[in-house]
Amino acid sequence: MKRKNILFLVFFVLLLSGCEDRPILSSYSLVLPELPGHWEEVLGEPLWRIEWVNEVGVWQRREGVAGTNSGTGGLELSLINEWIYPVIAWPYWPDLDLHPALMRPAGGIFPRDVSGGNLVLTWEGGVDAVFWKELGAAAETGSQRLPWNFDWPRFREILVTGNISDEVKEDPWLPDWRDIAARTVRSGFDSRRIVPERSNELVISELTDIGGLWISSSPFRPPINAPPEGPLELKVYESTETWVSSKGILKGSTRGWIFIAR
Repeated sequence: MKRKNILFLVFFVLLLSGCEDRPILSSYSLVLPELPGHWEEVLGEPLWRIEWVNEVGVWQRREGVAGTNSGTGGLELSLINEWIYPVIAWPYWPDLDLHPALMRPAGGIFPRDVSGGNLVLTWEGGVDAVFWKELGAAAETGSQRLPWNFDWPRFREILVTGNISDEVKEDPWLPDWRDIAARTVRSGFDSRRIVPERSNELVISELTDIGGLWISSSPFRPPINAPPEGPLELKVYESTETWVSSKGILKGSTRGWIFIAR
C-alpha cells in the first residue's frame, strides 16, 4: 500500500509539473460541522485533525484545530483551483483517549463543497473524502481511474437516492470503502458493491455497571441506551468499530471485543 501511495503522489506531481503555469492557489476558510447531539452529550467538544493535499500532491496534516459555536475552525487552507480533491476532518478527544481515526470523520470535496470563501465540511462529505483517499491509494501510475476523474455528484446521489440498501443510506460507513476503491481502480465503479459488511449481533453480559448511553463511532448511528445491569447489545461488523459511554471505550467487530474502562 505504501508503494502505491508513493506512485500515486509521483504521478500527481508529474501532472502538476507538466502544466505551463504554476497551479493557481486560493485561500478558503474551513467550516466544520456541528457534532451530533448524542456525541456532544457524552464527549463534549472535540479537537480536530485536518488532512488535505498541497500543491505538490503531498498529504498535509494539522492537529489540534478547535471548533466554535458556529462550526468554523478558524483555519484557512490554500487549495489548487484546477483539481478535485478532499479535505478530511477527524474529531478527537485526547483527554478521553479518543485519538484521531477512532471516530468517523467529516469532510468535503473541493471545489464541490465551496460556498463563497468557505469550504463547508459535512458528515456525509466525510464518506466522499475518505473514498477519494482510498481511490488515490489504490491507483497506479498510468491508470485512468483516478479520484479527480470520478463522478462525485453521481456518487453522492447514489448514497442518498440510489438503488442501495436502506441500511447503507442510513449509515454510509457500513460498506468497506477500501475494498470498493481497490475494485473500482481495477475494473470500474459498480454501485452494486455498496453493501454493508458482514454483521453479527453482539451481546455483552460479562461486564457490570455498563448501563447508560453508548454512542457509535459513526455519526449516523443512533445511540444505544443499555439497561443498568446490562447486557449491552450491539450490532457489529467485520471492521472494528468504537463505542463510547461515560463508563469507557469498547472496540468490537465480528472477531471479538475489548473494553477499556475510564
